[in-house]
Amino acid sequence: MRILKSISAQLMLIMLICYLLPVLTLGFYMGGKMIRDEQAKTETALLSGMEFSRLLTDQNLGRVVTLARAATYDGELDSAIAQRNAGAITDGEFLRAARGYVERKYSREPAVTFAAVFTLDAPQLLLVNRSGTDAANRYQAEAHDTVLHLGATLDTQCRFIQIKDSLYLVRNLTDLRMAPYGMLVLGLDREKLLAPLLDMARRWDARLDVRLDDMDAVNLSGASGMDEAVDWNLVQPGQIAPVSVGMYACAQLGDSRDYAMRVGLLLDRRRLYGGIDAFRRLQAGLLILLVPVLGVTMWYVHRRISKPIMLLADASGRIEAGELGVTVPMHGDDELGRLGKAFTSMSLRLEELIERTYKEEIALRDARIQAMQSRINPHFINNALESINWEARIEGSETISAMVESLSVLLNASMSRNDRRIVTLKEELEVARAYFYFVGLSYGDRLATRMEIDDAALTATVPVLTLQPLIENAVEHGIAPQGGGEIRLCCRRMGPCLRVEVVNSGKGISPEDQRRIDAALRGDSLGGSHIGLSNICTRLHLIYGGRAGIAVASDADGSTHVTLDIPQEDV
Repeated sequence: MRILKSISAQLMLIMLICYLLPVLTLGFYMGGKMIRDEQAKTETALLSGMEFSRLLTDQNLGRVVTLARAATYDGELDSAIAQRNAGAITDGEFLRAARGYVERKYSREPAVTFAAVFTLDAPQLLLVNRSGTDAANRYQAEAHDTVLHLGATLDTQCRFIQIKDSLYLVRNLTDLRMAPYGMLVLGLDREKLLAPLLDMARRWDARLDVRLDDMDAVNLSGASGMDEAVDWNLVQPGQIAPVSVGMYACAQLGDSRDYAMRVGLLLDRRRLYGGIDAFRRLQAGLLILLVPVLGVTMWYVHRRISKPIMLLADASGRIEAGELGVTVPMHGDDELGRLGKAFTSMSLRLEELIERTYKEEIALRDARIQAMQSRINPHFINNALESINWEARIEGSETISAMVESLSVLLNASMSRNDRRIVTLKEELEVARAYFYFVGLSYGDRLATRMEIDDAALTATVPVLTLQPLIENAVEHGIAPQGGGEIRLCCRRMGPCLRVEVVNSGKGISPEDQRRIDAALRGDSLGGSHIGLSNICTRLHLIYGGRAGIAVASDADGSTHVTLDIPQEDV
């Protein structure tokens, strides 16, 4: 169950269920009810078609049986034979009358190939319709003797017989006293007589077996590959039953008192249930085809959903473990692609912020060390300065007292400020004034200082220890080499920024100085020169990024201008 806690495994399980549930449901339904219904419809269509064809065939058989009976019931031949026996007509007149009757009665029936009448006292003399001479000659050569022998057992019924490939209907001719005096033989066209059954057999590509009285013909439809023997007595009429591998048979019985008929069809299972088998193959093919579709879908879900989620989870764990700047290789314009890009951006931003804060703290520490040049305990120094200040006041030395107070301000600025990174300009100006005081003691009248401060700028914020290093650089690199000069500090609000400008009229900037200043502006102190400027640049970049600006340049008079633009939005 542990693996199911993975979103990837859950997605795969859901997809598998969504695939198997409809597939199995549809498969059981289609493989069960639909196929059984289709099989029942197929069998019903076969049996009903066979029954209908048998009924049509019964009509054809009934029609030729009725024609055969007419030779006895209409009385023409009976009257002619009676007149001949009574001497009323000659044998020639009897023959002409009998031939005319046969010609008139049977020549128009399509299923009759010939009609022949002969008397028992002269069986060799056949009275045949003109259109059936050839078929009658074949009958006389192949079947006449058999028919004469059969006549002794026929009584008054009709009988269908098959001799070689020919089918005949045989009937005794009797007078009014039911005494036989001759026989009627009708040659039958099997294709026309059994046409409904043959057409149905050909439609189903089946073998047609018909037993009609003495006729026991096999494969009347000519279907190939179906020559095996079938025991039709084992096939129940009106049912479809398997009789061998791949073969099914069905049977029907005729319904007539004049003849006995049994019809049988032998079908190939592929023909009988071919549609069902094709449907099953289609169903199996679709199920098999859906397997790679499922595989491709699962691969896509793994690649585009599960894998990105796992990458995000792994990256989150690495960040939680303390690794910074973790990136995830996720691309694309979809939701997960945008999420991956946002995660990478936030991770890099987090690393940048942490590194910036760390570097800022280091820079602030360096600034304090640079200002103090000492690791003396600040409480001890403050206490000592406070004692010196009181002694100076007691002695009446205001200069010493002012010096001590200014030094205390400078020390508090570099070592205290309650670990704040950002202070107001007003606080920074106190440090600047204290520094100006000490510098003024050193240079006296050789140094002039001026501060131009807008009242609106006093509440602006600046990084701690920003002004004092700039003034110190102006003294060290501008005033000291010239032995004196003027330093002007200007602060004013300019839109969303605070502009701080420190101008000194001392030594101008040489190319070598400009090279060192440019290095300091990039954060490189180059062996200790312009450390304060480099420190300020580094902290401005860490706190404000690229929004803060600092520039150092000389004008035509040789004065050096250091200009800072500090953003005033929330930091």
